[in-house]
Order: sequence, then C-alpha cells, then structure tokens
Amino acid sequence: MSAGLRVETGHATSVGRVRTKQEDRYLDSGRMIAVADGMGGLARGDFAARTMIDALAERRMPNRTAQVRTELKRAINRAGHKIARSSHRGAECGTTVVGAVLGQGTASPSWLIFHVGDSRMYSYENGDLECLTRDHSLVQELIDAGIISREQARYDPRRSIVTRAIGTSVSAEPSFRHVEATPRILIACSDGISDELTHEEISDIMRRYEGETLTDTAQALVDAALESGGRDNATVVLARAVQRK
Repeated sequence: MSAGLRVETGHATSVGRVRTKQEDRYLDSGRMIAVADGMGGLARGDFAARTMIDALAERRMPNRTAQVRTELKRAINRAGHKIARSSHRGAECGTTVVGAVLGQGTASPSWLIFHVGDSRMYSYENGDLECLTRDHSLVQELIDAGIISREQARYDPRRSIVTRAIGTSVSAEPSFRHVEATPRILIACSDGISDELTHEEISDIMRRYEGETLTDTAQALVDAALESGGRDNATVVLARAVQRK
C-alpha cells in the first residue's frame, strides 16, 4: 500500500427487531474490512461467520493485490474446511462474506473487492452510489434472465437462496473486482441492510452524512434498516483511503 495513504473506517451492527441471535460478524482492521453473514435457517450460523472472519484476520496480507487474491482464497478455503467439518458432526452451517483489501495494484493503489454469496459492497463518491458486487443468489439469476424485476426481487420468497456460500455443498468460489483507491467510501454490508434499504435510501443517507464520521454514518444505516423493519441482523463496515497529512 502507498505510504501516502491512510484508511478511515467505521462500523455498526445490530441483531435486528426479529432475530434473537446475532449471526453477522465483521472485520474492521484498517486496510482490510469484511462482513460475514451466517446462513439464516441453518444451525450455528454464528460459528460459520466467526470462523470466516477469524480466517481473514489471521492472514498476513501482502502489499500487492495480485498476491492478496491468493491469500484471500486460502482464507476462504481454510474457513470452508473448518465449517464443513463441524457440519459433518451434525450441525450444518454456512456463511457468506464480502470485503476489501487496500493494496498496490498494477499502476496505483487500489481496493481488491471480494465476495461469496449475497452480502454486498457499495461505493459512494461525489454523490453517486454504485453496487460493486453482483449477488450469488437465485433471485439475481432470475433478474439476469429477465424473469423478475429488481423491485420484485426484494419481496420474492426465494431471496434467501444463495448459489455460493462457504462451508456448504454449493460453490465457495469468490468473485473479485479492483477499484481505484480514490476518496470513495466503501460500504460492506450484510443483507440485513441491503434487503431493508433501497439503493436510493442508502444513497440518501450517505449524502446526508457527508462530513460526518464513518462510525456515525454506519450507525445511521443500521438505524434506518431497523426502522424499515429490522427483520434480520444488520451489519455494515465503511472504509475510505485518504492522503496522509
């Protein structure tokens, strides 16, 4: 990572208004952020999410993003094997994950975005919100095929079915994306945020909290998800790379 950059972060989490167990886990360690969402409806989702976050936290990430990609795959594989072994003892569980690592890209500092499942990464910059990940989910495949609209997907009863996850029988292959380390704000969140808040609502909150701390902004997103229903655990981690003064 460029010596001229530092990373500002903030996070917030809540069990929600319906669930009694917190199955989200997060990592907020400066140049690496992540959110893992234990699979709803499966036993010990909290164990699966914690295992994934611990596997990431234990890795010593290199500076070059090309090498970071290898380390992320190793962390995901290690977590998947540990979760699967636990499942074989009679307690099935799994998790999604989304995150980013700041490092040196081919020409300039960049974020390496990674995800498995339907936890999302957004980018907010100059008033514009962009979703940087494409859900590994059944409803996303239905959207891509033109069978349902994005608005219909928010209420579709199949929206919890993921096509990739860690520690289960489906693929755990991560998707990657590079984005330049501009002053953009990265927003890593569980579906307790993205299912409750529309793209426009997230964008509106980000605009209203420009100039505030990332911790306050993260809390505002979680509070809004709770006000919208809070039907799931809600977790968000924000990060921004800025020039050192």
